Amino acid sequence: MSTILLPTKTEIPSGFTDNVERTRFYDAFRNTLLKKVTILRAPAGYGKTTLLLQWLKNSGQQAAWFSIDSTDNDPTRFWTYVLHAVARTCQTDVDQVLIPLLKSPDETTSDFFIESFIHEISLSGIPFSIVLDDYHLIENGIIHRMMTKFVELSPSHVHVYLTSRTDLPLPIARWRVNQWVTEFNEPQLRFTLQEAREFYVIKNLSIPSQKTLELLMEQTEGSIAGLQLASLAIPHDHIEQLNQDSRSFIDEFLIQEILSPLPLLTQVFLIRTSLLNVLEPELCNQLTERTDSYKLLETLESMGFFIVRLQSSNPVFRYHHLFAEALQAEFRKRFTSKQVITIVEETASLLHEKGDVISAIELALKYECYELASDWIVQHLVHLFSSGQTTTFMRWMHHLRSNNFNVPHEMLVMGVITSMSTGEIAVTQSLMVELEIREKTEQWMEREEHAAIASIYEFVRAFVIISTGGDLQVAKEIIQRQMINGAVPSRWDDVHMKYNIFEYKLLRTALGSKGKMPSMEEGGELAELFRNTSYQTSSVTAFIYGNSAESLYERNLIEYAKQELEVALQQGHQLNDPGLFIPMYLLKTKIYLSEGKLTSAQAMLTQVKNMVTEKHWITCIRIMQAYCSILSGDSRNAELELNATKTKQPFWELVYTRFLLMKQQPEEALTILIQTKTKALQDSQTATLVEATMLEALCHNRLGDPETALKVLHEAIQFGAPYYYIRTFLDEAELQPLLNRYLTRLQQNGQSEQSISSHYLQHLQPVTSTSDLKYQALTPREQEVFSLLADGITNREIAEQLKLTEGTVRVYLSSIYQKLEVTSRSKAILLKYK
Repeated sequence: MSTILLPTKTEIPSGFTDNVERTRFYDAFRNTLLKKVTILRAPAGYGKTTLLLQWLKNSGQQAAWFSIDSTDNDPTRFWTYVLHAVARTCQTDVDQVLIPLLKSPDETTSDFFIESFIHEISLSGIPFSIVLDDYHLIENGIIHRMMTKFVELSPSHVHVYLTSRTDLPLPIARWRVNQWVTEFNEPQLRFTLQEAREFYVIKNLSIPSQKTLELLMEQTEGSIAGLQLASLAIPHDHIEQLNQDSRSFIDEFLIQEILSPLPLLTQVFLIRTSLLNVLEPELCNQLTERTDSYKLLETLESMGFFIVRLQSSNPVFRYHHLFAEALQAEFRKRFTSKQVITIVEETASLLHEKGDVISAIELALKYECYELASDWIVQHLVHLFSSGQTTTFMRWMHHLRSNNFNVPHEMLVMGVITSMSTGEIAVTQSLMVELEIREKTEQWMEREEHAAIASIYEFVRAFVIISTGGDLQVAKEIIQRQMINGAVPSRWDDVHMKYNIFEYKLLRTALGSKGKMPSMEEGGELAELFRNTSYQTSSVTAFIYGNSAESLYERNLIEYAKQELEVALQQGHQLNDPGLFIPMYLLKTKIYLSEGKLTSAQAMLTQVKNMVTEKHWITCIRIMQAYCSILSGDSRNAELELNATKTKQPFWELVYTRFLLMKQQPEEALTILIQTKTKALQDSQTATLVEATMLEALCHNRLGDPETALKVLHEAIQFGAPYYYIRTFLDEAELQPLLNRYLTRLQQNGQSEQSISSHYLQHLQPVTSTSDLKYQALTPREQEVFSLLADGITNREIAEQLKLTEGTVRVYLSSIYQKLEVTSRSKAILLKYK
C-alpha cells in the first residue's frame, strides 16, 4: 500500500484566467485578515473556489491549499494533508516533526497535536493562509473538534479559509461574538448584472437584452454555474423555459443540453471517468481504452465545460462537483446494474493497481462491491494500522456491518483492539459478541487458517476482561491456555501497537485509565499474568510493566517499582518505542531524586536525550531537566529549558509553576494551576488533577492564607485517596509542614474523613522526627552534599565527585547548616546519625 498522500490534493488549482475578476470582494477580504477565519458558504456553482483563488493571487498571500474529498474523514489522513501543505508552503519540516503524533488511536492525542502544531507555526512568524476547500465533506467529529481548537488558538499571522456548501458543525456563533469570523453566504456570492455582462464579454458571447439577462439571473439565482450552463445550452429566446428551481435546472440541463449533444464516445468517456476524483490522462486512457485523454480533456476545458485543471508537475484535471454528480447519476441510468458493477470493479481495480488504495476501497463501498472492498481492506490491514488510519478502517468496517456483510474475522479482531485502545467499550463488546456468536455457528477459531488471528483474539479477550474489571480468573485461564498452545506466527508479529504517542506518563493514557490506578491486588495480578508468557515481549506487555512501575512508585513501593521499570525499559528499547521507554526514564529520574541522587538523574537525562530524534520526546526530557534544575536551585538553567520547551501541556505547566514558586511568584503560579486543574477535570486526568491541586495548596500557603491552603490540600487528598496517590505528596519537600499540619488537625479534632481511609492517611505521614523534618527541607543537591559530608570526606573530594567547584560546595554547606539549624560540620554529621 503506497503513501496516503496524493500530491494533487495539496496543489492550488489553476486555469481560472478567463473568469470574471470579482474585485468588489477584495476590500472585504483584506479586512478578514484581521480575523481568524473566513467562511465562503453557498451551494455548488457559486464560484467559491474561483473567487478565493482570485483573491489569493491578487493579494500575493502564501496559501497552504487542501482540496478535501469524502475519503478524508480520518484525523490522521486529514491532518497529514494539512501538515504536508503547510510544510511545503512555509518551507519547514513541520510535517516530519508532527506526523508521528497522528498515529495514535487515543483521542486525547488530538489536543496535544493541535497545541504542538500551533507552537510550531508560531515559531516561524511567517504570515500564511490555510485553505480547506469543500470542508462540508468532513463529517468526523474529532476533526471538527480539532479544527475548532486550531482556529481559536492559532497565531495572528495565520488565517483559515473554509469553503462549504452547507452550514458547518463548528462554533461559528461563538466566533461571531468574538469577532473572529467573516462570512460570505449565497446572497453575497451571487453574480451581479454587471458581472454577468462581463462574463458574456470574456466568453465572446452576445450579451442578452436587459430583460432577458434579468430573467436569466432570477432563474439561475445568480450562480455562475447556471450562467455558464445557460451560455452553453440555451438560446436567449428560450430563457423563460428554465425551471424556477436552479438546482433542478442545472441537473437536467447538464445532461440534456451539455452531455447529450456531444459525440457518443465523448459521452461515454465523461460518464466513465466521472467515477474518478482526479483525472489523470493515463489512467483515463486505461479506463476508456483511448490514447488521447489529455487532448480531449484540454479541448473540453477550452470549450468552457465544467473541468478544472489542477496545478501539478503532470497535467491533471477534475470535474466540477456539479458536473461529476450529474454524470454519476447518468451513469446509473445508462447502464444496467450488472454493467455498473463491472465498470466500478474495473475502475476500482485500476486505482488499486496504481496505489490509490483508499479511493479504490471507497469507490467499491459506494457501489456496494463489498466482497472486493473487504478483500482489499484485509489485504492492507497491517498498513492501515501502522500508518495510524484506524478511523478509516473502523468506518469501513461499520459500513460493511451495517449492510449485513459477513465481515472477516481478522477485521473484527482488529476492530476490538482499536475500540479498546480508544476507550469505546460498547463497540468493543459488540464486536466481541459477534465473534463469540460466529464461533458457535462457524467454529472459526478451530480452523487452521484462522489459528493466528484466533490466538491474537484470545489474548485480546483476556486483556479486555482485565481492563474492564471482569473476572480475573477467566483472564488467567485464557492466558494459561495460550501459554500451553504457544504463539502462532502471523503477519502481525512485526507490528506493535503504539499505546503511547506523547504522554510523559503511561498513567495519563486512555489505556492507563488516565491515572485511575487499579488496586494493588488487581495491579499485581495483572502484571503477573504476563510474566514468563509467550507475550512477554509484546507492546501491551511492555506497557503493562511500565504502567505497573508508575503505579508502584506512586504508592511508595519504590523497590518493587524499580523491578518493573527495568523490564519495561528493556522491552521498550527492544520495540524501539520511545512512548514506552521515555516515560520510564522520567520515572527513573524521580526515583533517583527521591534517593537524593541528583547528579545521577541529570547525567542520565543528558544521555537519554541522545536516544531519540522526535521533538516532543526531547521536549519531555528537557522539561524534566528543568525540574531537576529547580530542585538543585539552578534557576538560570531551569528558565533556559522552560523557555525553550514552552507548551500548553500539563507536564510543562506543572514544572513551570514550581519555577514561579522558586522565583517567589505564587500569584502567577496559581493562575496557571487553576487552568491546568480545570482542564484535568474536563479530561478526567486524575494524576494531573492531584498534582495541580497539591501545588495550588502550596501557592495559597505562600500567599499567607494557610486556611485556604489546608482546604485545597484536603481536596487534593480526596482526589488521590481512591487510587492511593502517595509520592505526589511526599516528593514535594515544601509541602511537608503543611501536610503535617493537615494530619495533626485531623487527629486533634478526632475527625474521621468518611471519604478518606485512615489506612491511606497513615501513608502520608512524611516525617516523624525533628531531624527528619529538617532533612526533608534540603534540596536533592543539598541532600547529595550532606550524604557525602556525613561520610567524612573533604570539600575538595565532594567537589570532585559532584563536578562542582569548592566555592560552590561551601555555599551548599552554608545553606545546609542554616536549614539543619547547626553551626558546624561535626554537628551536621551528628544530626545525620542521631
